[in-house]
Parts: sequence; C-alpha cells; structure tokens
Amino acid sequence: MRRMTLSAAVLGMLFSLSTPLLAHDSKRLSAQTIAARQKYLGVDNVDAKTGAVRSDRVILSWVGVSSFVAAFNGHVVFLDAYVVRAGGFPGAPWAGIRYSGTTIAELASLRPELILFGHAHFDHMGDLPDVVRANPDAVLAGTAEHCRDIKDEVRDVSFRCIPMFPERADLGGMRELPRDVVPGVEFTAIKQPHSSAPKDPVADPPIPLGPAACKTTPGLAIADYPVQPDDPTSWDFATAGPPSGIIAVAWQIRVGDFALLWQDTAGYIMGNCAVRGEVGCDRVPQALASLPETDVRIGSIVVSGRSVFSQHTSVVKEKLFIPVHHDACGYMAKKAFDELVAKLPAEIRPRVMFLSDPSDYLKPLVFDPAAKAWRDHGRLGDDD
Repeated sequence: MRRMTLSAAVLGMLFSLSTPLLAHDSKRLSAQTIAARQKYLGVDNVDAKTGAVRSDRVILSWVGVSSFVAAFNGHVVFLDAYVVRAGGFPGAPWAGIRYSGTTIAELASLRPELILFGHAHFDHMGDLPDVVRANPDAVLAGTAEHCRDIKDEVRDVSFRCIPMFPERADLGGMRELPRDVVPGVEFTAIKQPHSSAPKDPVADPPIPLGPAACKTTPGLAIADYPVQPDDPTSWDFATAGPPSGIIAVAWQIRVGDFALLWQDTAGYIMGNCAVRGEVGCDRVPQALASLPETDVRIGSIVVSGRSVFSQHTSVVKEKLFIPVHHDACGYMAKKAFDELVAKLPAEIRPRVMFLSDPSDYLKPLVFDPAAKAWRDHGRLGDDD
C-alpha cells in the first residue's frame, strides 16, 4: 500500500512537470480567440478552455515579412502587425492573403497585451489600425513619431502608446520598457538604422528580394493564390507607410536567462554609415554590445548590403540567427545567405534557422528559456 502511494505521488509529480505551465491571471477568452491562439501558438501550448498560453516557453509564430506573434511568460506580444500579402502594392511579388493561411480578423482576435513597433512601413505595421481597434487595451511601444502616426490614424478608440524615444532622437539611444507592462519580461529598445544602400553593390550586393529573386522561377504562389478583388490593402501602402515608416527600433526581450533580439530591418552600423541625415549610427554597436548576451537574433537579410548581417553579428554574437524579410521566393536566397554565414569566423558564427514561405507561416517556434544551452557561453553545439 505504501509503495502504491509513493508511485502515485511520483507519477503526479512527473505529470505536473510535463503539463504546460499556464498564465495564472488569464481570464476565459472567446472561442474565436482560443482557436486563433491554438492555430498560431500551437494546441499543446494553449489551454483549450481558457486560452491561457503556457508560461514556461518562449513561442514565436511567423506571420510573414518580419512580423511575429509571440508569447513571453504566457503573455501574447506582437512584433509588428502585418499579414503578408500583395496588399495592392504595385509589382509586389507576394500572392493574395489566402497564401498566408490567416486573416487580419484572425490576427486581431489573438488579444495581444503588447504591440512593438519595429518600424512603420506598410509591410510591417500595415494591419496595425485594425488590430488596435479590436484591442484598445493593448499597449503599443515605439518612438514618439510612431505613436503620433498611429494616433493620427486611429481616432475612434482610446489606447496607450509608449514613446520610447522623443522625436528626432539620435540613433544608438537605449530605453527600457516599464517592467509592469508585461510581468516577468524585460524589454530594451535601441534606435537603429532602418536600411542602407551599399556604396559598392558589386562588392557588397544585397540578398535578392522579391521580383529579383523570382525571375528564374514561375510565380507559382501568385498563380495558385492570386490577389482577389476583396483582398484588404494595408495601412497607407501607396506611400509605403506613414511618415514614421523609416524609423527603426531593435528590441531585446528577456525571460530569465534567455534573450531574444528582434530587428525587423537593419542598416550599416560601422564605417561611413550615416544616411538620410541620421545621427549616431556609429553608436549602435556600443549599444548592442552593452545588452545582456543575446541567444537568438531575428533579423532582416534584405534591403541593405550583405555586410550588414556580418556587422550586426560581429557585435551581438548571437547563438542562433533567424533570417526574415525574404518571403517571396525566399528559398532562392538561402544559398547566398549560407555562403555569407560560412565566411564568418567560427567563434562568432551562429547556427541558422532558415524560415521559408509558405510552410513556416504560423508554425510555432518554441524555446525553453530555462535550457542549459542559453546559460552556457559560446556557440550552440550539435546537441542543442
């Protein structure tokens, strides 16, 4: 009898350890929200009755370009707010919105607590107005210009937007998000360059993007999922975004010993890096180097020259890199990117998790912030 009691206790302990830890303060959500959270974040990670997200994992779900739905310590956070599609943009290589496997309404139904501006171009924040109207209690965070532009656009509901930097702030500045915004999670914002055209495109060519990458292949995505007359256009797509579109912020997000750096776009930070009258790009490396050690970096590999990736990695020294912003025929960029990574010194060369459309849309990437690999210094090993 004693042995049976002991066995039951041990089994109970093992079950509790293997069961997802759910956010304690989650209220019962609508069936629509629960279904959307399970679709984006995984059925094993979301309580089927309450919609609470497990708090012992960091979860990322790619929505296209550089946009992610994420969960940190059980709290849903949007990194940008855009569902990938052609969106009415002339010459866009993307297919219609059905290609992504979701809708703007489904994105908005996820009930985020925090929405971070990476920058405000249409292909990053194009669905923000709809998301804000559906979630006026969500907190937004970006620069003063970002907050001004979204408040000018959405006047029919009241919402909070935290200006991390004043208007016309120099690059290289660092600010901390108030700790009570997302309990148990720390956020550091760094104002960084949005992009930089290479001064020598032959020596430092950009990774092919969109039509350039698709030239040698049929547009199967566009043929199979053509733009429909009722496909929604994105916020101010005709001008590529609101006035604050070009202003970029990098965010480091920390849960325990785990640190994620999200850069939805990036420009040169070394050498003669000043463009468009921006001041302080040469201060960005010092800001990045002063962050706690980064485990995973998500970063754009297009728009700027290829050495932008090398410059940022040489400073951040992330263990794992996830490239983004390469959706349309992005698989064609993989060979060029792999060659670029291979040229890095072994001591700073990260492992790479290459996302490819459309198979990796809405596919949960799950990280254990308590894993030993994040506490160890140096590169990830083959077993990590």
